[in-house]
Amino acid sequence: MSKRARGGWPLGRTGRRWLKIAFLRMTSLSFVAEDNYLLLVAIVVGVVAGLGSAGFIYTLAAVHRLFFGPIARLFARIGPAAILFLPAIGGLLVGQLVRRLAPDAAGHGVPEVMTAVATRGGEIKGRVAIAKIVTSALCIGSGGSAGPEGPMVQIGAASASAIGKRIGIAPRHMRTIVACGAAGGLAAVFNAPVGGAMFALEVITGELTPAFGAVILAAVSATVVSRSLFGNYPSFVVPKYDLVSNSELGFYVIFGLLAGLVGVAFIRLLYGLEERFEKWKFPPALKPVIGGLMVGIIARFRPEVLGTGAEAIEAATWGRLMPIALFALVPLKILSTSLTLSSGGSGGVFSPAMYIGAMLGGAFGFVVHTLFPATTAGSGAYALVGIGAMLGGTALAPLTAIILLFEMTDDYRIILPVLVSTVIAIVVVRAMVGESIYTLKLRQRNIPYYAGVELQRAHQVTVGQAMRTDIPPVPPTASVLTALTTAASRRAPALPVVNTDGKLVGVVTLERLAAAAASDQRPASIAEIMQDVKDRHVLTTERLETLLARLGESDLNALAVVESESDLRPVGMVSRHDIMRIYERVLRPLDVRPPSPQTEAT
Repeated sequence: MSKRARGGWPLGRTGRRWLKIAFLRMTSLSFVAEDNYLLLVAIVVGVVAGLGSAGFIYTLAAVHRLFFGPIARLFARIGPAAILFLPAIGGLLVGQLVRRLAPDAAGHGVPEVMTAVATRGGEIKGRVAIAKIVTSALCIGSGGSAGPEGPMVQIGAASASAIGKRIGIAPRHMRTIVACGAAGGLAAVFNAPVGGAMFALEVITGELTPAFGAVILAAVSATVVSRSLFGNYPSFVVPKYDLVSNSELGFYVIFGLLAGLVGVAFIRLLYGLEERFEKWKFPPALKPVIGGLMVGIIARFRPEVLGTGAEAIEAATWGRLMPIALFALVPLKILSTSLTLSSGGSGGVFSPAMYIGAMLGGAFGFVVHTLFPATTAGSGAYALVGIGAMLGGTALAPLTAIILLFEMTDDYRIILPVLVSTVIAIVVVRAMVGESIYTLKLRQRNIPYYAGVELQRAHQVTVGQAMRTDIPPVPPTASVLTALTTAASRRAPALPVVNTDGKLVGVVTLERLAAAAASDQRPASIAEIMQDVKDRHVLTTERLETLLARLGESDLNALAVVESESDLRPVGMVSRHDIMRIYERVLRPLDVRPPSPQTEAT
């Protein structure tokens, strides 16, 4: 069977390289070939992500018409209770497809992309994109409480991974290419190129600078595709709101606290139910049916919880929903979304978070405007701010939430309240949960995410921060047994050797001391076995990255630390083990925060 018949690339590695060089020369970009090639691939990835998102939107619309048209009419004889069965039927189909096609297609998509980036170098199976389109369209189109953005992020990332693998992108660039696909998917669904790029950088990669240009280009190209197919319109048409008075900021501070607490409740309920469904001894393919049926029961009384809820979000920002609906829909949307996704449904949490924030903001705004009508805006303004606060709080991504809100609404005038409420909500979630709605799943799987970012921070730790200061120096006249006892009692891999002036003259390692102690002709002092000071010391200001490379190129296990070359009095010792403790802290599965060098050094 030929390579083409098997689906492989027919040109081979040499052909791909020739094609790449020829293309760059034709476009006069070969003087910085690799960087420009990556940018060109990012544009292609953005276009493909835009087309994939468009395919998902069309599929979702068709499924929705099918379920709430012909299928709904089949159950019309039982009256309004017919709505109970639509999400359950969708769940039945989703469960079977996920089991047969791609298990990664279940859930809300973004953690699966992050898992692929963290554990597989960004490699995502190509069939995940197709499976995600079908399963998410069935889940959301049948009434499941989830959003389209998670599927689009996963579709874009899976497409990008397939493209990168097919054209031979270097493994070190796959992370960037996958981020480009994720940015394109989100940008296409919300018509928000900058917000999509910020999401990919803040959430998917966890850093803003290295891949900025490529991710922006991908998001822009995906948005161009989306606008050419669906037009250039904001996701939500909202009134123009502004801060009524400076004193109103106090109410937005209180609302930020409330939004953070509700965000915590959303995250905990989602993962709590997911854990219960996973432990439940029931056929996994049928669990989405149970989740869908329970969502249908909720929808029997409040049908607004079904689907993405875009119309309800827009209605809340216009102040068109009754207060009782606003208050009721906050817990009901949290519950229905948690049931949909934790049971094995397919969809995103982005839109539900916006929905919850809009309802919460509308309810809070109704209360404060009723009490203080002269100094506060109407409920719609608080609903708008609630979108950003809940987005930022649950995702722990302030730039994404703020910029995306502005792009979706085409309104920048309410920036101060959005900033205040979003930042406070993030502080609350970070303090009470410690993880975002995305990274918490990775933490539960013992996957250290954002390790690339933290690793760079660890590289910048200085020797002075990592060294041990509890290892005493010894004179050259010290006996082997005395030095060995000192090293063993301090668990030191080596000891600094100093002269009568306290200046470093050498280093004696634990291995040499042990060998000398066991020798039949034991040396009279350590002066005979110590290693000369040359290349056996390091400055306190040197970085761990430099020190690690130096140790790796030699057979050294530990170095004495001095302040400067002109002052050779030892101030500590640093070993491979000391350095590894810094990096181990960074890569520890359940603690991916930056290491504390002072803590590690003690």
